[in-house]
Amino acid sequence: MEDKKKDKKEKNMDTDESVTTAGNVTEETVTEEAEVEGSDEGTGEAPAARDNEEIGADDNAADADERISPEQQLEDLRKKNEEYYDRLLRLQADFDNYRKRTAREKEETYDYIAAEIMLDFLGVLDNMERAADSAAAVCGEGGSASLKEGIDMVIKQFRDILAKYHVEEIPTEGVKFDPNFHHAVMRVEDSDKEEGTILEVFQKGYKIKSRVLRPSFVKVAL
Repeated sequence: MEDKKKDKKEKNMDTDESVTTAGNVTEETVTEEAEVEGSDEGTGEAPAARDNEEIGADDNAADADERISPEQQLEDLRKKNEEYYDRLLRLQADFDNYRKRTAREKEETYDYIAAEIMLDFLGVLDNMERAADSAAAVCGEGGSASLKEGIDMVIKQFRDILAKYHVEEIPTEGVKFDPNFHHAVMRVEDSDKEEGTILEVFQKGYKIKSRVLRPSFVKVAL
């Protein structure tokens, strides 16, 4: 009898352990499923949370713009306008400097070419003036005055052309010797004249604007 009771008790204990084990397994399965579902729900909520954060950032930026007063906006626009205006002034100044420099270089080139050409013609003018002096001597001896008049007319036309290109004779009468415009061929003592006085001109000098084409060759008093 006792053996039967003992066997029955052991069977009951085995049954309880099986039930307990099954219950534990069921609880673990439910827990794991809950964790998986919770994980899925967390993953699904992440994009929504990011969207909410972005929307919140945009709202904050919009609020920041709204917090800028109209006076501040006007001041910002005024500063930008001054910046653009200063930049425009600098560009205009640079362009004006470029235009002036180009015009100056062009004028200098023109003067240089004109000077080279006019310098060649000065020798021709010298010969024409010598011819006029010779014709005057011939006329004084009873020669024809028309020859002298014809040469003088040509000389006048020639000088008019030189004046058109800003070529003019360097003055020597009543002026002191200036090494910038005169070349002293001779220096002589003259008690009647002040030192540095030009006594005689051997060859006329010419200049184009402020540039000397050819200095005057002169005799100067000591």
